[in-house]
Parts: sequence; C-alpha cells; structure tokens
Amino acid sequence: GETDQATQQQFYQAHMDGDYATKQSIHEQYYPLTATKLLDHIDTFLDELDGLERKGEYGGKVAADDHPRLPLVLRHNDFVRSTFLAVRSKQGIE
Repeated sequence: GETDQATQQQFYQAHMDGDYATKQSIHEQYYPLTATKLLDHIDTFLDELDGLERKGEYGGKVAADDHPRLPLVLRHNDFVRSTFLAVRSKQGIE
C-alpha cells in the first residue's frame, strides 16, 4: 500500500497494546490520505448506485415478476446512498 511496513507494524502493535496515543498519532499523520481515499470510494460507489437505480427503474418495469426482491434492493440502495451522502457532508463536501 501507500504506507510503509514499519508504520503498519507500529500501528498494529499499538492496537494490540491499547496504545491510544500512538494510534492517534498515526491516524493524524495519514488523515489527508485517508480522507481522500474515503471520498474517492464514496464518489465511486454513488456513481455505481446511480447506474443501478437507472437499471432498477427500467428493469423493475420490465422484469418485476422475475425479481421479486427488487424493491427491497432499491430501498437498501437508497439507504446506502443517504448514509454515504451524510458521510460526505460531514467532510464538508456536498
């Protein structure tokens, strides 16, 4: 990954030892990278959900009998979308 093995081991050891201060220090050091990766993940996933929603709207009309759980899946996707948008808004990006 983008972290070195020594830092990964240090973080792991701090976790195993209950060393909150060391863990917090490492979190702070990598916060910009972590935040960027999180937002990239959120944006990618939201794009995928948009595509699935469009497909579900079309497919739901065409194949409702073949996919009886489709409404449940679409509600779940709406829940995931709202959760990801809430995380995104806490990051100060709308």
